[in-house]
Amino acid sequence: MLTNTLRCSSLIAWLLAGLAAQAPKAPKLLEPIDLFRLDYFLVAGAEDPRFWLDATHYAVLDGGKAAPGRAVANWSVVDAKDGSRASLVDGKRLRGELKTLLPAVAAEALEAALAEAGNWTWDANHTRFVLSVHGDLLLGGRDGAVQRLTDSPAVEESCVSFAPDGAAVAWVAGNNLWLATTADGAVRALTTDGNDHLFYGRLDWVYQEELYGRGNFQAYWWSPDSARIALLRLDESPVPEFVLVDDQPARPKVERVHYPKAGEANPNVDLGILDVRDGSTRWCDLEAYPIADRLIVRVTWAPASNRVLFQLQDRAQTWLDLMAVDAATGVVTRQWRETSDCWVEAGPEPRFLADGSYLWLSERDGCRHVYHYTADGDLQAQLTRGEWQVKEIVDVDAAAGCAFVLADKDSPLETHLYRLQLEDGELQRITKGRGTFAVSMAPDHATFVARWSSAETPPSVTVRDLDDRVLREVAAPRGSTLRGFALGRPEFVQVPTRDGFLMEAMLIKPADFDATRRYPIVQHTYSGPHTPRVRDEWGGADLLWHHYLAQRGHVVFVCDNRSASGKGRKHARACWRQLGQSELADLSDAVDWLGQQPFADTSRVALWGWSYGGFQTLYNLTHSQRWKCGIAVNAVTDWRNYDTIYTERYQGLPADNAAGYDASSVVAAAGNLSGHLLLIAAAMDDNVHMQNSLQFLRAMQAAGKDCDFMVYPGVRHGIEDLQQQIHLRRRMERFLKERL
Repeated sequence: MLTNTLRCSSLIAWLLAGLAAQAPKAPKLLEPIDLFRLDYFLVAGAEDPRFWLDATHYAVLDGGKAAPGRAVANWSVVDAKDGSRASLVDGKRLRGELKTLLPAVAAEALEAALAEAGNWTWDANHTRFVLSVHGDLLLGGRDGAVQRLTDSPAVEESCVSFAPDGAAVAWVAGNNLWLATTADGAVRALTTDGNDHLFYGRLDWVYQEELYGRGNFQAYWWSPDSARIALLRLDESPVPEFVLVDDQPARPKVERVHYPKAGEANPNVDLGILDVRDGSTRWCDLEAYPIADRLIVRVTWAPASNRVLFQLQDRAQTWLDLMAVDAATGVVTRQWRETSDCWVEAGPEPRFLADGSYLWLSERDGCRHVYHYTADGDLQAQLTRGEWQVKEIVDVDAAAGCAFVLADKDSPLETHLYRLQLEDGELQRITKGRGTFAVSMAPDHATFVARWSSAETPPSVTVRDLDDRVLREVAAPRGSTLRGFALGRPEFVQVPTRDGFLMEAMLIKPADFDATRRYPIVQHTYSGPHTPRVRDEWGGADLLWHHYLAQRGHVVFVCDNRSASGKGRKHARACWRQLGQSELADLSDAVDWLGQQPFADTSRVALWGWSYGGFQTLYNLTHSQRWKCGIAVNAVTDWRNYDTIYTERYQGLPADNAAGYDASSVVAAAGNLSGHLLLIAAAMDDNVHMQNSLQFLRAMQAAGKDCDFMVYPGVRHGIEDLQQQIHLRRRMERFLKERL
C-alpha cells in the first residue's frame, strides 16, 4: 500500500552542494529539506553492484544521477575483492550510434535514460542488452553496437525479457506479446487480439499491486530451453473502471483504470503455453475452478522445461493449490492444497534442486518456514521450525547440499544470512553483529555482496566470505554526514499487551533528553498485516522525520501491534475479518505502557499513519479517546473502497462479512471522532483513492464535526513531489504544535 519515492532527483542533487558546504560545527536542527537531502546524500555516488558476472566479478552502472559530478553513466566490470575496473560496454560507440538512430532525442534526455538501470535489460550471459529510450527499444551488445527493434514512441513497450539462450527477446506492447530474434532483429507479434480490456503477458493494476509485486507487470515466463513461453491472459471486461481527474490543464487529463473494489469482479485469468516457433498457444483447462473465483498468483517452469508449476487460489484466498501442467499435452494436475484457519498468502516460486524436488516457503504452522517436496509434490520434510520467520531463500548450493536463507531467528528486529543443510535442517548463522542484511550470492557460493544497516547506521555495502570476513568495503556507511545534527539514539523496547503478547517498539527521544521532564508523544503506526515498522535497520527519510520531531521536543514512539508484527500468521490472524479492532486494543495497551514511563505525558499523545496507518489513525480516533490528535495520510476510510485482492484476503467478501465491513468503516463512525484531526489526501492517488477522504469528510459534515484537510494535487499515493513533501512535513509540524 505504501510508497514514498520522490520525484525531482535533479533538485535534490542541486541541493546537495548546499549540504556539503554547510559542514555545521555546532549541533543543528534538521529542516524538512534535510529529510530527503540527507537520505539521498547517504547513498548517492556509492558503488552499487547490480549483478554478478562470474564468481569474482560483478557489474555496476556509475554516473548520471547515481554519481553526481560524473558526466556520463557507464557499465563497468568490477573485481569483487580488489575493486579494479574495466569497461563492460563501449559507451563512446553506444552514444554515437544512439545519436544517429535517435536524432530527435536531446543529449540530456539520452544521458538520463542511459543512467537509469531500469531502462536496461540484459541476457543471461550479460553479453547483450535491450535499452529503452524515448519510448522505443534498441538491441545492443558490449561492443556498443545497437540496432532499433521498435519505432513507435507513442506505444509503450514494457516487460522486456530475453530467452534463456539469448536467441530472442520478448516484450509487451499494446497488451500483446511481441518477439524479436537477436541475430537479425526481426520482429513478430506472438498475440494479436490484445486491447484495452484484454491483456496478454501483462498484469493489470490489482495483480501487480497485490500479487506479483508493485511495479512488476510481467505476466509471461520463458521455458529454460527457450522453446516455449507460459503466459497469463487477463480479461478486464468484467472489471469496473475508476476515473481520476487531474487539475491541469484547463481541460484536465482524465485517467481510467480497471480497479476492482471489494466484492466486485476480478479480471478473468487464464494460463497458456505458447510455442515460440509457430506462435500457437495451448490454454490450460481450468474449468474445475470457476473463472470468477480464481486467482493465478505465481507461475514458474520446472528446470527440465517439461511442465509449468503455478499457484491457484480462490478469490478470498482461504486455500492455495499448487498445480502442474504438462507443457506438451496441456494436462493439468494438482500437486497439493494448503489451507489455514484464516488466509493463505501466495508464496514465492518453488526453488528447485538438482533431482527435480523443490523447496517451498509456507506459514502453515503459523510461522514462515522451509519445506522440502519431491518433484511429484509429496512432502519430504519440514526443514526449519520455531517461533521465527524465514524471509527468503536466497540461493541453493547443490554441490554442498545446502541452501542460503535470510531469517530473523535470533531477533525479530533483524535479518541475517544462514546456511541451511538440506539433509537434516541444521541452521548455521553466517552474518554476525546486529542490524539487517540483504545479500546477493556469487555464482560459486563462496562470497556474497552484503547490504547492511541498523537503526543508527546508514546503509553500507561489503563483499564477504562465508565466515563473514569482510573482503572489501564497497560503500562505507556515511554516518559522518549526520554528525552535525543533534540526533537522539533509537531505543528498542518490548511492550506487553493485556494478554501477554510482546509488541516490538522503538523510542526516539530528544538529543538533550531530560529525565525529569514529561514529554508529548508522537506515536506512529502502520498496523497492516505483516508490515512491521520497528526494525533495526536504516529507515531513510521517515526515520529522519521522527528525529526531526524529537528535536522539537517530542518523544517519538513506534509500536507494532501483533497483526503487523511480522512474527507469523499465527499472530497476524488477530485482524481477520475485523480490521481495526485488535489493532486498536494493542495500540491502546501501548499507550497504557507509556503511562508507566516517567517521561511520557499521556494527556498529549498524537497518532499518525499513512495508508493502512491512516485508516488505523482514523479508527482509533473514532473508537477511543486515548489520543489527543491524529494525522491520517491517504487513508482507507471504508474497506469497500479498496481493491479486491488485498481487502478480501484479510476481511473476506462484503457479501460474506457485511458486519465486519460495517464495523471497520470509519465513515460510519465519523460522528464519534474524538480529538483533533489533520486529514491529508493525494488527488491522483491510484491506490487509495481520494474518494476515501471525501466520503469521510461528508460523513463528518453530516455529523457536525470538523477537521483540518489538505489535498496534494497531481501526485500519487506516496506524494512523490519533493516540494509537496516539504510542504507536507511543515503542515504536519504546525498541526502538532497547535493541537498537541
